[in-house]
Amino acid sequence: MSAGAILFWQAGVRSFSRELLYPFENASLWFERSVISRCRALLSYSRAVSELQKLRRENELLRMASLEADQHQLEINRLREALAFAQQVKSHAVVASVLSRGGTTAAWQSLRVAKGSLHGVRKGDPVVVPAGVAGRVVEVSPHTSEVLLITDPNSRVACELELPTDEAGVVRGILYGGGARPGADPNLSLLYVVEPLRLRYLNRDFEPAPRTRVITSGLGRTFPRGLLVGYLLESRLEPNGLSREAIVAPAVDLAALEIVFILAEKAGGGRNAE
Repeated sequence: MSAGAILFWQAGVRSFSRELLYPFENASLWFERSVISRCRALLSYSRAVSELQKLRRENELLRMASLEADQHQLEINRLREALAFAQQVKSHAVVASVLSRGGTTAAWQSLRVAKGSLHGVRKGDPVVVPAGVAGRVVEVSPHTSEVLLITDPNSRVACELELPTDEAGVVRGILYGGGARPGADPNLSLLYVVEPLRLRYLNRDFEPAPRTRVITSGLGRTFPRGLLVGYLLESRLEPNGLSREAIVAPAVDLAALEIVFILAEKAGGGRNAE
């Protein structure tokens, strides 16, 4: 056999071998591209989903930790404020947590607090917070007390206007609780809108400016003089024309109270409710 024939025969064998292997190579390539690559993609996607879920869990844990830290900071700030206020109060201040809110004819007209006669609390003791006057104790049990808020229609507080010394001197009046708006559904007490307080029997000839501070006068022996009660919104002559009546916004957000201070007198002090 000549050399040319041998070369031709070898080329044919190589070509035949390539053709013979082509289906297998093509199938292998298809399998790698269509199956193995998809499996890799699925595994990669699964790992990505797992990592994403892990990151979400970690983010949720961080968010919860942040919220918990914020709550702790709020509690610390509230306790610091309470401590600072307690140090300023000259009377014996009993710190009490609010247990519940209630009232039969309007929203937030009374509170039940977690201090009672065993803690030195007595009927008639004033109840205050750093922002101002909240109400007074009307019922006492060994461990709890009922507080009548200044918004209750039955509340009466002797007050005066905080005025510059060069104005009308002392202008005093009686602060009446506003209660709820007429016609409100008694089954929806939490939705009641409390009316502003009314400061009656003011000097008819003196028209106070809006935002004048209203403070306790010390008359009536329930509240010591100088405690902030609210801010005057407007005033007008009463129908009889003998005195002036003012509308007053409470200084305290009574619906948000969580801790109050009961100004309890020491034994033998004596205090009458207004």
